[in-house]
Amino acid sequence: MNRLLSIALTAMMAAGLCATPAQAAPKYPTKPITMLCVYGPGGSADLGLRVVAEYATRHGFTMNVVNKPAGGGTAACMDVIKGSPDGYTAVFGANGLISLPMMKKVGYTIDDLKPLCDITDMPLTFCVLKNSGVNTFQEWMDLAKKNPGEYNYGSPGPISTQRQIMSLILKDNFPGLEVKNVPYASGHEVNTALLGGQIKAAFGVPGTNKNYLDSGDFKLLAVTSAERLPAYPDAPTFKELYGDKFAFTASHGVFVNKKTPPEIVEQLAGVIRDALNDPDVKAKFASLLLSCDYKDPAEFAKHVEVMKAKTAEALKLMGLI
Repeated sequence: MNRLLSIALTAMMAAGLCATPAQAAPKYPTKPITMLCVYGPGGSADLGLRVVAEYATRHGFTMNVVNKPAGGGTAACMDVIKGSPDGYTAVFGANGLISLPMMKKVGYTIDDLKPLCDITDMPLTFCVLKNSGVNTFQEWMDLAKKNPGEYNYGSPGPISTQRQIMSLILKDNFPGLEVKNVPYASGHEVNTALLGGQIKAAFGVPGTNKNYLDSGDFKLLAVTSAERLPAYPDAPTFKELYGDKFAFTASHGVFVNKKTPPEIVEQLAGVIRDALNDPDVKAKFASLLLSCDYKDPAEFAKHVEVMKAKTAEALKLMGLI
């Protein structure tokens, strides 16, 4: 009897083990997600990210935006790379995250991060003060040539997309002319500097410049979009002025730790996708002159590879690598 009981108990235990479900994946999220924005507060990219974070927080993903522009985004990237690959810390930035480590050793390369998703692709805008007396980009460049060392422009970040584009414009169309770039933590700071007379032009994005253009403080001389901006149809494109290679937008997306599990990547990317499809979010983006340009993890990874090749080409032409 004892032997039969022992056999029965063994069989029951074995059956119990077989019936035990596979270890479930950890629930996500169980705590707030930190989005490290590599720009200072108040800029167009920062404001757009906050719109997405507000949506996510209303839909079960408590998301906090923390501005961390130090080192052109290096500090934020290192926080993600050295942190736990659990999807609770991500970095939001643009082409500068790719270009900076190509130019110098900063402790990481873009390959140390996993592309999560693209959020918005922004054209670039070159503005001057309305009362500057300058009406065209060519006039501004002519003045820079006549007044060596006096003409400069501000842009967000030390190795911004704006700086790369300007360097290519100078190389191809104004050989020998030097125009100094003055980096700031955000587009908001660039605008403040232009208003205060610290710089001669602000090279930013439409959303950041909008209030000053609408108020009449700024004048838009040119944009990098393929077509003229509907809101400012009098401003020509750099494509019109100098050719197709100067039609360009800056992709702003999210990256996470390279070892983040695929299921967490998909969940976090999914809530951002849902946010960018939400009518209220779309309306808020439109008010900031931002477009919703979601690319899923696979699409964004391919896009980053294209960006790497283009960035390397631009930096080589600039003599920076």
